Amino acid sequence: MLNKCNYSMNDDLLSEVKDHPETPVSHLNESEFNDFLNSLFKNPVSQYATFSFPIQSIDPLAYLEMCWQENTFQYYWEKPNDEFAIAASDEITTVSADGANRFSTINDKVTKVRQNTAEFSAISHPYSGLFLLGGFSFFDQNDGELWKNFPPASFTLPKWMIIKDGKFTLATFSVDLNTFSTANELKKHITSQLEDLNETLEQKNSTVSIDLNGETSNIPLPKRKSDYQKWSDSVNEAKELISKKAFKKIVLARNIKVSKRAETSSTQVINNLRKQYTSCYNFLIHKPSGDSFLGSTPERLISARNKLLLTEALAGSIGRGNTATEDAFLEKKLSGNGKDQNEHNFVVQDIEERLAPFVKELNRNKTPEIKKLSNVQHLYTPIRARLNEESNLFEVLGQLHPTPAVGGYPWQKAAPHIKDLEHFERGRYAGPIGWINSKGNMEFAVAIRSALCTKNYAHLFAGCGIVKDSDPVTEWEETNLKLKPMLSALQYD
Repeated sequence: MLNKCNYSMNDDLLSEVKDHPETPVSHLNESEFNDFLNSLFKNPVSQYATFSFPIQSIDPLAYLEMCWQENTFQYYWEKPNDEFAIAASDEITTVSADGANRFSTINDKVTKVRQNTAEFSAISHPYSGLFLLGGFSFFDQNDGELWKNFPPASFTLPKWMIIKDGKFTLATFSVDLNTFSTANELKKHITSQLEDLNETLEQKNSTVSIDLNGETSNIPLPKRKSDYQKWSDSVNEAKELISKKAFKKIVLARNIKVSKRAETSSTQVINNLRKQYTSCYNFLIHKPSGDSFLGSTPERLISARNKLLLTEALAGSIGRGNTATEDAFLEKKLSGNGKDQNEHNFVVQDIEERLAPFVKELNRNKTPEIKKLSNVQHLYTPIRARLNEESNLFEVLGQLHPTPAVGGYPWQKAAPHIKDLEHFERGRYAGPIGWINSKGNMEFAVAIRSALCTKNYAHLFAGCGIVKDSDPVTEWEETNLKLKPMLSALQYD
């Protein structure tokens, strides 16, 4: 039963597992576990192995904070409304790629790691086994020093991972089999890992969680007249290009640099963001260099489960009101704004065109909905599609990135102008970030509303779509609105 294989789980069984979140590891079938261990060395065919066990409930972010190591790979992913979170640390192996073919190259390397990994799970669950965690930069190459520790594409198999799925919590340990000589040696290692985990879980009640103030209305923004002038010039130049029919839309972003408070840790920033933005994807990738890329993005790029693909168009923004009446007025203004509707329609149309070769059916509403966040509301169109049997998930991901919500329309015409008009390197900003597992499931978001934290500074990013009737002042204020949540989370004042 428990051997080198992938498990499937029907909804009824999954519900049963979630209703019994503290299934003890002592229920482990010792004979099956030993047989699996022996098979790894008797007829060695795998380079890596993963071991998954149900554990007592714990907040994965709290566990990551307790075990934080500044000089190793650290990862966090959570969408609170979905009751799903991943915490992971250290690395067994990392695959990377750059250039125009980075999506297909990563697919080949990820496939090779999956084929070379044996999986054991003490309980059947869709999130047991191998996970590879990472993402892609916006462009296929990174220029300059700022993003030197973040390759244009990289995915890591972590040494340990905690997944919280509803009421159920799962721990997975990964190993490189070449570092062990015998099954007994490996068994002692896994046993030791479980013991260390349990000791840390026993300490969880004594840890202190710092609750940051999520209010953003009074957060000051760094002001430099030259920054606004550069922005205004770029927007007007983009509008001139649009009038000459070079493209129909382009997304321009700003970046600001602020001094980072030494006492504000990456996990504290994420803790604040996830409380304030429960419907967003809250993410963190920390590199051994000490640099962290983190944020809270409202935009899903792709979710894939058993050939069912979910994506969305998210473009067109306005602030939230201080009263219910004001909020409703702003919502109506957004829904009736021709500029925002035009921008949103570009995104919907482009996504449909890109998905067409890969899907056999596609469904969406004819008119956009409104997605409300704590400080901003967006025009939003969810899109559901059924993939063709031969469709490759990384190929689909590469075709969807970048959507017109973060790039432009048509993309190939807008792309050459972005770097010239922005005056900075995007790096991982607005690129796909997420995970893929051994069951062929994946979840990727668009890494907007984000910051790159280095030793002494935080570099923040925010953008907006420029169309023919865009106003530089209005777009500047929109980017200010999008920068405030990260400034608040970083405790900048």
